[in-house]
Amino acid sequence: MLAVMAEGSSLTARIPYPPAINRISGQAIVHTSPRPQSQVTMGGGPTSPFDLRSLLTPEFLASLVRARLPYDPRTPMDFSEFGRSIFLTDPISPSVKTTIWRVLKKLSTIGLEHMPDLTLYLPAPTDPAYPEQTLGLLLLLDHFPRLMFRGVDQRWTYGYFSHLSRRVARAWHALPPAQRPDSWARWQQMGAGLDYWIAVRFWMGTPFVHSERAEDQEVALLFTEETRAAVEMVSGMTDPYRAERGQILADLYGFPRVYKAGPPQGDGVTREGWTFWMGMLMDVHKPMIDRFGRYPYLNSMLAREGTPEEEVWVAKTEHFGEADEETKRRIQEDVKHGRWTPLGEGSHGQRIHVLS
Repeated sequence: MLAVMAEGSSLTARIPYPPAINRISGQAIVHTSPRPQSQVTMGGGPTSPFDLRSLLTPEFLASLVRARLPYDPRTPMDFSEFGRSIFLTDPISPSVKTTIWRVLKKLSTIGLEHMPDLTLYLPAPTDPAYPEQTLGLLLLLDHFPRLMFRGVDQRWTYGYFSHLSRRVARAWHALPPAQRPDSWARWQQMGAGLDYWIAVRFWMGTPFVHSERAEDQEVALLFTEETRAAVEMVSGMTDPYRAERGQILADLYGFPRVYKAGPPQGDGVTREGWTFWMGMLMDVHKPMIDRFGRYPYLNSMLAREGTPEEEVWVAKTEHFGEADEETKRRIQEDVKHGRWTPLGEGSHGQRIHVLS
């Protein structure tokens, strides 16, 4: 079985890389923070056999941000199109997916207990390239498996890559506020406008929303409130969902209902309206964790036995997000025998959903 590495484990050396390119200015970014060019070691132990420098390059991570946020960071965004690209269409080109698949496949062969600290393949937190590079790594681990994996492969999304994305998210969130890669001030320094920053915040918050840990849900709640408050301050508007906040945070069936209804669409979608809707969507995940301590619809993906109350939830939501019967059977067999079907050998069935 693949065990989760202790959260305190880390590598001792940051990975040396050539300069990355600032996609906003188009200029090469000179890394100013010292990064020792020593070998990657785990907790002072022997050299790790899993050197990922040729895969997790600055160019690759930046390309993931461009693929998921193909907008001019300095100009207003079409939030109707942004929502459509997340929930209703698949805008990622086959060539980009091929490269992503190669990297995810390699990561899947390492095992959680042997995985190097992936944050050390990023620039130092004080480096100007750190925000975009961190976003690229989060997209790789948290978003693209949800977008690309099908069938038995979906176990890798929720039972493996979600653990990795959580480690990265917890690491950057623990930084001093001025160094955090979600900082509005840092993205302003890079030349990004408020619209682009809102999109960045959406993707950087999803690992906390996706987590089944209560402490991460509290982080998600505060994170979403920070985004909401910033937009309220700039626009002078008040999020209309504030009046329903008590109901939202108690609505056990809210997420499936909101997800099925889809994002705001049409010419009338504004930056503020989309942000307030997004905040509500993020918040409405929490009641499930508060009640069940986990997402009931992931039980089938992880071969977990549902409780009677969870089974009622699944039935009332018309089996929202559940795996098909063949996928459930194969995952149960794998778990029973202490094995994982190799990534890529279990892709069948239909897309479940993207967000969680």
